[in-house]
Amino acid sequence: MEPGLVPWFNAFRPRLHRCLHLSASPTAHPERLRRLREALAPTTDRGSWRSTSDETGQDHFATVDTDWLLTYDASRPHQIRIDFPPEDSEQVRQRLLTAAQLMGCEVLRITTASGRPLPTWDTATDEDE
Repeated sequence: MEPGLVPWFNAFRPRLHRCLHLSASPTAHPERLRRLREALAPTTDRGSWRSTSDETGQDHFATVDTDWLLTYDASRPHQIRIDFPPEDSEQVRQRLLTAAQLMGCEVLRITTASGRPLPTWDTATDEDE
């Protein structure tokens, strides 16, 4: 475990999964990550990794008050993955779309965890989750 991280546990609960595929941004990765986390604050670290060339990697974190679990994937494709309680769907959509704009990115498409494209945020069926 990385130094400074504390063990965590989340009790089972139904969750929706979304993946926002993002356009490139002129903003450097550390600043994009800072803006994403600031838009979703307060957040807590859950770990991260970087390639030896520092060109790819993932940052895992969670929101403190809403129990949203996120991975910001700086690999290709550049994306934000999120798991959240179904009742938070509209709030998650609004905050992530705002965060993407603050990061200097455009949301190119939204998919389920399995990679199925969604024409709209709320069109997935239970089998896709």
